[in-house]
Amino acid sequence: MIRVIIERQINDGCFHDYLDLIRRARKQATAIDGFIAGELLHEKSNENHAVIISSWENCESWESWLNSEERKAVMSDMRPLLENDEKITVLESSQLLS
Repeated sequence: MIRVIIERQINDGCFHDYLDLIRRARKQATAIDGFIAGELLHEKSNENHAVIISSWENCESWESWLNSEERKAVMSDMRPLLENDEKITVLESSQLLS
């Protein structure tokens, strides 16, 4: 299993429009084989700093979503709402703790 962390800085006044797009993206991501779960968080003192943590069965599943036409369409609609490019970090379990 892998976890993907996506950080986005949302333009002032755009958070609710961003939420609409995130709901659309999550609904579409659930159709991808290997999607396990997703969670949207935001910084307590700054709702414009959004963090998504998603769980995937493997990197191939995540990459299917990452490169999908559905995600590209959502990102096209989302870009005007963002101050800068999203930051994506892919994490995998360390076998050292097993």
